[in-house]
Amino acid sequence: MSLDSIIDTLETWGGNIDFLKYSLFTTAFTSVLLLLSARIINRFATKFISRHHKNNKLLMRSKTILIYTVCTYAILDLFTPFQTVLKTILAGSGVIAVVIGLAAQEAAGNFINGMMILIFQPFRIGDLIKINEGELLGTVSDITLRHTIIKTMENTKIIIPNSVIDKAVLENITAVGNQKGNFLELEISYESDLQKAMAIIAEEIKQHPNYMDIRSPQQIKQGDPEVVTRLVEFGENGMRLKTTVYSKNNAQGYAMLSDIRIAIKQRFDKEGIEIPYPHRSISIKAEKIAAMKEADEGKRP
Repeated sequence: MSLDSIIDTLETWGGNIDFLKYSLFTTAFTSVLLLLSARIINRFATKFISRHHKNNKLLMRSKTILIYTVCTYAILDLFTPFQTVLKTILAGSGVIAVVIGLAAQEAAGNFINGMMILIFQPFRIGDLIKINEGELLGTVSDITLRHTIIKTMENTKIIIPNSVIDKAVLENITAVGNQKGNFLELEISYESDLQKAMAIIAEEIKQHPNYMDIRSPQQIKQGDPEVVTRLVEFGENGMRLKTTVYSKNNAQGYAMLSDIRIAIKQRFDKEGIEIPYPHRSISIKAEKIAAMKEADEGKRP
């Protein structure tokens, strides 16, 4: 039996079945081919997204839903009973969209904003972000079509609807690169040696392993100081000093500032630099003390 006769025989199988658009063999072969194609396309799309949009779970889920939805539609179209249903769904898709939009405006808004986050990428999974000028600080752990999950410094997870986060004021700390400025603020008494205190601060900062010197080669050649401390205020109790200390990221900077404060406090104690705290002096005149004693003695029996 030749190959052509075998194919003709296979084509006749199921050819008289009313609910099949084509023969049984053609329908089965086409269905398998569509599923394999969907799987191959999904695999290539996954590799492409992983290469150009690392850790983007929202895009991964969206492409999988889209690919297999199209595949399912194509397979159902091979069966005659489903053709009428599919045409009805397509014809009424506009009405369905309006109904869904009116019934679930908030969910639709979250979906649209999720797509905007996916397209414009103000932040990605793994980014450290600050929301509404420090109202919330945390790392983006997941982005879905409905909400974004933030992991806070306290190791808790906060779920924020995409429609809310899209309206918030965001500061993407990770996006600034590998330099994070950290502010070190200290106060010394007016009686302390100001220049000596500034020198101690610079020495302790430069000794920390996570400290970064961000000077350019030109600035180093010109002899620009590595650490600059400013006198920013004459306070009620003492002089306020402020230094910008750079680290690779926010987590390192937070721990580094703690270490530097401890080291500076120990050096200040040794070098006689006083960190002031509020003092209250109460002065009572001798005449008033005598009057208080007399009044007290008069009350005794």
